[in-house]
Amino acid sequence: MGCMDNGISRTTAATILNSLKSGVVPRIGLEYITVGRRSEIQALLQDVSIIEQGGAAFRFIEGKYGSGKTFLMHAIRNHVMEKNFVVTDVELSVDKRFVGNKGQGLATYRELIRNMATHASPDNGALQLILDKWIGTLENEVVQFEGLVPGHEVFDVRVSQKIYKITSSMEERVNGFDFGKVLASYYKGYRKGDVELQKKALRWLCGEYRTRTEAKTDLGVNLIITDDNWYDFMKLFADFVVKAGYTGLYVCMDELSTLYEIPSRVGREYNYNKLLSIYNDALQGKASHLGIIISVTKEAMEDSVRGVFSFEPLRSRLAESDFAQESAVKMRDMASPIIKLSVLNPGEMYVLLEKLANIHGILYDYTPRLEHDDYIYFLKQQYGKNLDGEENTVRDMIKNYITLLNLMQQNQEVPKEKILYSAQ
Repeated sequence: MGCMDNGISRTTAATILNSLKSGVVPRIGLEYITVGRRSEIQALLQDVSIIEQGGAAFRFIEGKYGSGKTFLMHAIRNHVMEKNFVVTDVELSVDKRFVGNKGQGLATYRELIRNMATHASPDNGALQLILDKWIGTLENEVVQFEGLVPGHEVFDVRVSQKIYKITSSMEERVNGFDFGKVLASYYKGYRKGDVELQKKALRWLCGEYRTRTEAKTDLGVNLIITDDNWYDFMKLFADFVVKAGYTGLYVCMDELSTLYEIPSRVGREYNYNKLLSIYNDALQGKASHLGIIISVTKEAMEDSVRGVFSFEPLRSRLAESDFAQESAVKMRDMASPIIKLSVLNPGEMYVLLEKLANIHGILYDYTPRLEHDDYIYFLKQQYGKNLDGEENTVRDMIKNYITLLNLMQQNQEVPKEKILYSAQ
């Protein structure tokens, strides 16, 4: 007897299970396996409504390795993409930080631009699509409201005027004049069929010009995107995508712990200082239609020697108030800039195991044999496994569980107890 469909395609089921078995978060289908996290998701959705209305939001997601930080980020990323946001993400690393003497900040920017995605283009690389949609929307307005058609002698003039109005409105922003000028160059290339000019404009927007001289020659601008100014351009993009018909820009950054691992104190402080300026910007209303969410481990956040809290201006802004720390009833302030993730509790894990068994059944077209007592036994075994005093992470449990499902499905003639109880 085949397993009930529940609206999940076999392709999605395969993506979910293959990703989880490999210890990574699936890009699609998260809505089918999200359990718990109700208050965390609610807090992030509150941020989304602020961004939609023209504000900015900045959150840290703090938790142990395997506690679900990346999962939560991807879940919210998928949600805002459905709400017509442009989303992008980067995994911070030795080569990609906020700032560095080898262009690490610019490398982060390039990755963020490369990874831009929309509902229509969910697999990254959406920048050109966003630009073309912007131009197409303006052309449609001229057709719809002014009765002109492409090819009419006034048509290009009217679209150019609309383009100019938008690009000049960005001039008041830091570096907005040059940004607007490059957008205008992209449109000029689009209108004249000058593919080379379009490519040059895209190269500039992607942060790939190395000298001002080259940019001046190709595009008539005196500025290039650098390690020092790249964040200004993320704010400009947030403004621009709204003018192009999107809701806003949502930026996900994974592995802030990378900064904690920078060996030099000076190097760490440069990065923490840049992080501070981005954080202040978002909270002081200097950015609009922009959301930023960053994952970090507790140690990398709170360590007073190397962590984020070692940088006093950040610690004073981010540390929990005495009231929250000393509250007799353990409550969390979900409006805090740091959302702290606790590991899923056994009840939530039970629900997740049921969901995964159902998805496994959809993928392999069978009805899983696990029942209530089997789930309880598996959880007791997993929670009982300690490694150097550390509890098993959710990631480890899920990997073990999918292996168990695979073995039971592949050996259906073997009594399930024999497989389940042999996995000590």
